[in-house]
Amino acid sequence: MPLLSPPLCVQCGQPLAAPPEGIGTTTHRCGTCLLHPPPYHQARAVGLYHGVLRDTIHLMKYQGVYGLIEPLAGLLQSQFASHWGAQQVDALVPVPLHRSKLREREFDQALALAWYLSKRVNIPLWNDSLIRQRRTVSQVGLNAQQRHQNVRGAFVLKGPQACAGKALLLIDDVYTTGATLRECARLLLQAGAVWVGAYTLARVGESPHPGQLHPVVFQTC
Repeated sequence: MPLLSPPLCVQCGQPLAAPPEGIGTTTHRCGTCLLHPPPYHQARAVGLYHGVLRDTIHLMKYQGVYGLIEPLAGLLQSQFASHWGAQQVDALVPVPLHRSKLREREFDQALALAWYLSKRVNIPLWNDSLIRQRRTVSQVGLNAQQRHQNVRGAFVLKGPQACAGKALLLIDDVYTTGATLRECARLLLQAGAVWVGAYTLARVGESPHPGQLHPVVFQTC
């Protein structure tokens, strides 16, 4: 599984083309973030959503291969310090499924990943803070504008006062256009969070610098 590595957009984590030698990219933003700044402070992913990583996520998410949850959470843990070591995180907040979809799928992949990650990095898990109050249509096949409209108003916060002054890290499996994470981050910041980040296993996109992707291998029983 190829891991993402710099240069990345400082805000959303989109891979950037390597600049000419001597020109840094530590503060560069991609065109999307410049034109439409997301509410979250920073988003990062372990790898790109293709190949083995995509196939493994599909097995976990759609075919119920639950034995993959723990090693996939291990991937999140393996890159946690490099992405978030300099940031104080008060709690992990998984992006929730609607209750009807939870009944169909029988498990919440974001919650499962966040639960294992919480244990491994010793950060509290807020597993009931965000609630998906409205079932949205599948984001697959929707363009960016349709995705944002689809999730607008789909979430509510339980006990929003608990967010005041906190640094919160959203956890999900895949970053596609970022519409869902933007909406969740907006609610958390509106409730008084001082910092909101987003951390996913994978993000949609193509690497402009494939030679700088570092492979990783994991095992599961």
